[in-house]
Formats: sequence, structure tokens, C-alpha cells
Amino acid sequence: MEYALDERIGKPELFTGRKEELSYFLKWINDVKEKKSQSTALLARRKMGKTAIIERLFNITFYKNDGIIPFYYEFKEKKMWVVDFCQEFFLTFIFQYIAFKTRKTEYLMPEYSGNFNKAAQIAKSEGLDYLCGIIENVAVAMTHDNLDILWEIVRNAPQTIAFRQKEFIVQMIDEFQFLNAMIYWDKEKKHLADDLAGGYLSTAEKKIAPLLVSGSWVGWLMDILIMTLPARFIYYILGNMPADEAVEMVYKYSQFFEIPVTEETAYLIAEMAEGSPFYISSIFRSLYKQKDLATPAGLTETLEFETLNNQGIIKATWMEYVQKAFSKVNDRNAKQIVLHLFKQKGRELTRTEIKEQLKLEMSDKELELKLEALVKGDIIDQGQTHFDFRCVHDNIFDKVFRGVYQKEIEHFEVSEIKKEYSRKLDSLEARYRELRGKYNYHMGYFAEYLILEKLRMQAREKNDFFKSITRYLPADFNFCFYSRVWRYDSSPEYSRRYNVDIFARAQNPGDYSIIGEVKNRDRRKFSREEVEAFEIKFQEIKKNEKLDRVVGFIFSRGGFTQEAEKYCREKSIACSKNEKWLE
Repeated sequence: MEYALDERIGKPELFTGRKEELSYFLKWINDVKEKKSQSTALLARRKMGKTAIIERLFNITFYKNDGIIPFYYEFKEKKMWVVDFCQEFFLTFIFQYIAFKTRKTEYLMPEYSGNFNKAAQIAKSEGLDYLCGIIENVAVAMTHDNLDILWEIVRNAPQTIAFRQKEFIVQMIDEFQFLNAMIYWDKEKKHLADDLAGGYLSTAEKKIAPLLVSGSWVGWLMDILIMTLPARFIYYILGNMPADEAVEMVYKYSQFFEIPVTEETAYLIAEMAEGSPFYISSIFRSLYKQKDLATPAGLTETLEFETLNNQGIIKATWMEYVQKAFSKVNDRNAKQIVLHLFKQKGRELTRTEIKEQLKLEMSDKELELKLEALVKGDIIDQGQTHFDFRCVHDNIFDKVFRGVYQKEIEHFEVSEIKKEYSRKLDSLEARYRELRGKYNYHMGYFAEYLILEKLRMQAREKNDFFKSITRYLPADFNFCFYSRVWRYDSSPEYSRRYNVDIFARAQNPGDYSIIGEVKNRDRRKFSREEVEAFEIKFQEIKKNEKLDRVVGFIFSRGGFTQEAEKYCREKSIACSKNEKWLE
């Protein structure tokens, strides 16, 4: 797939998992053509992957070119005059629309993005004359300072064009909470336009141009949606990744950043991070100079640095939340409330219980406003009712907050947090050994990564050995340098989806690439039907990736049936059951 929009994640292959979320939203986008989709808010704290998902959805929708036009805009955390904002928002939409219609991606980042005349000229030259009228209307409204009319035209531009052209447009708006917080009515930026989001009360209901909005400040965004746009959005909460996707991310980042991990530490990182992509990324990107992620002790030290050191990425990010929240609420008793809720993990406390247990000398109204501000700042969570509150379910934030504030409130040694990490890792190591011994933990998503690592790091140097434990390789086959060694998931734009456990693309055209499948079960043999199913995927991937010299490879620890073995030999599909591939 070609990526029209440059994704902030970096190399596209760093995007990991989120299969359930992508599947949900790709269906949501496709359903727009049937006018089924309702405007939706994607909710999660910072660095959980919201923007990565939205940018990937934009690129897939753009690439598919299947009757739905994507529009992406990110609100910046900077003050803007409403006129400048409207110009930027509108022309971003116009140029993205032109880029989609013409298939010219250079219009996604034009050098003349602030020029109305240039936008009209380009629209006309590209045969999109019908855009000229609305471009002129916005320019006139700006000239005459008709701010209410300007915002109305700009806000409704996607649905206006979709209606006139009988098209469908998906509006993807990132960091939506800043709309009411960063835009000002005057050039001097003294009079906040804090009711702009209310304009979407009607706009958000239009099925021909629904909105997918997101926000990193969940409580803040929820407050806007509930109070200003009631019943206009459905909420999709982005949680942590499931275990298999978390482990996949660990191995992928290990390979990308060239930081070794073992099967054991990969498991420990995924478990300690609780499936948070932010924590996994931060562990690999950590500035800790003695970083060693191949041993439990090295992982412990890296986590301590990230949690307790001011240079820790995790600590710095959480302290942004804390400082912003505390700047909006009187600091009196706020830290004590948060620490108390951490001590009550697994429980919700009522406002009355908090007041009585902490012996707070403040009115119910004062406490209510303080708790609401902490919820809005994502420092604590709302309970089942507006009268109940609980701590954020996040063991690492717990340690960040306590490491900064607990000592000033009560007797506490920060070294206790280090002991907590050691105890937690000890329990996870024991759990890992139990799983591996009882269920053969290589089963599932670990075995394929071990073979991938062999192909990436060892196969070329031990070419004769690995050839000797693999049957039915071509006579001229040799393991080689690979430009890519990873699992293969076909891009969602294809009508039929294929994935295999191994895709090693040869760096040199004369060498063999490898497309492979891994089955690490010990009781059931690989059947002929399974080989035939693999062959279909093999041929499809070979065609999609335009590969000439490529060999299919199946590893099955349980071996192969006679029919499967015969079929592999006839079709020249390499196979192995030798456990040396897993050592």
C-alpha cells in the first residue's frame, strides 16, 4: 500500500496490532456509503495510538479510492485567532479533497496552503470548478469579519460538498478538545471562543459526512461531548493491546531499535507494560545509559529510570497530565486524594467517604469541584455514578505519582518503589516458568518470533546447518541478507485478507525470499488441507509483493501427515519439524 499521508509513527511497519480497532473502523467507514455510521469519539490517554490509528485509516481510505473521501485535521495546542483557524481548517480540507480526486498526493502538503486564489486556480485547473464558489464565499466572509458566518461555512464545508456532489466524506478530527480551548475571537487572543464546538450540534448528525474525533485528555473531551454535544457521538474507548499484540510490538521494536530481548524478557516487558503501547515504546526509547532489556535485572533498572528519573519519558509524560490538572484545581488536598484512591485499588469511593476518611475541611461543593477537575485532567477516574470515584487503573502511573508526591505527605521511602518492581518481576518470572513448563509457552505467538530471529541473525552465517534441518529447499537455495524479516499481514485495502507468520524479503534480487507458516503444536500433525490453504496465501502474497524468487516454508513441531509431506515434496514447499529452529 502507498501511504499518502506521512504517518507520525515513523516507518509504517512499526504500526503494530490494533486489528480489532482497525476492523471496526474500516467497517464504520464503509458503512458511511449506506448512511449507517454515527459520529464517533475515539477516547484514550496520550500516546495510546489514537493518532496512529486515525492516520492509518486515512491512508487506507485514500488508497482504496472506494467512494469515501477522507479528511484529517489535527487541532494544535496553541492559541489561534478564529480567522486564521478557519482559513487553515478550510484549506486543509480543500487541498485534501483535491488530492483525493486527482490522486496527486503533493496536494496534501502544498507550499501555498494559505492562499485562497491559488486554491481556486488549482481546483479549476484540475476540473473541480465546483469548489471555486465555496472557496470565494469563505474568502469574502474572512474579508468582512463575518465570524459567525465564516465558522458556519467552514464547519459545514465537508457536508456541503458531499451533498452537492452526491459523495461521502469522513471527517477525522484529532485533539478535538482544543477547539473550545485554543481559538480566540480577537487577533490579540484575549477573548476565548469557548463555544465553537457547539456548532457541531447539527453538523455531527449528518450521515454523509460523519465525524471521527479523538482527544488525549479524555475527561476534558468527554465534558465537551456530554455538555455541549449531548447524544451526538458514540464513544469508542481505546484500551491496552491484548497479550499477543503486545508481545509482537516488543519483538518488532527490539528488531527496529536493535535492542536484544529474550523470550522471557519479551514476556516480562509486555506484562509489566500491561499492553500499553506507550510504555512498551518508552522502554525501548529510554535514555537510560545502561539499558539492557535481555535480562530481568536490566529491565527493572530501565523501569526504575523511566518511573523515577526526571529524564524518564514515562515520568515526563505523566507529569504533564498532573501539572495541567493541578494548575486548574487548588492544590490543597488534591495530592492526598489521589494517593488515597491509589491505596483503595479495586474499590470506588463516594465523595462522602473521601471526605470522611481524609478528614477534609472543605464544603461538599468544593470537594465536588476538585474531584471533577481531577477527573477532567485524567488523574482519577469517574466511578459508576457521578458520586463515585476511583484511581486510574495503571500500576506504572501509580509509581510515578507516588515517587513524586508521597514522601511530602507521609513517611515514605522512594526506594520502596524499586522493591515493588522487583517483587512484581519475580512473580511474573515465576508465572512465565509455570506457563512454559505446563503449556509449553513456545506455543502461540513466541515460536514464530524465535524463527524470525534465526532468519534475521543466524541463518546466513549457519547456512549449511539450517539447510540440513529443512527439507525440499531448491537446489540453489541459500539463506541470505534480508531487507525485511517479519510477519506478513496483507493491507486492509485488499478485498481478501492474508497473513503468514514469516515474510523474509531478500535484499538482493538473485536471492530467495521466504514466505512461511509456523505451527508449534506437539500432538497434531500438519495436514494436507493446511498445506493447500498455505499455498493459496503463498501465491497471493507472492503476487501482491511482486516476488520472482521465493520459497514457501512450513515449520510444524508436531510433524506432517504422509499426505502433507508428499504434497510439500511435489509442490517444492520447504518444511521442517526440527526443534533446533526454536533453540
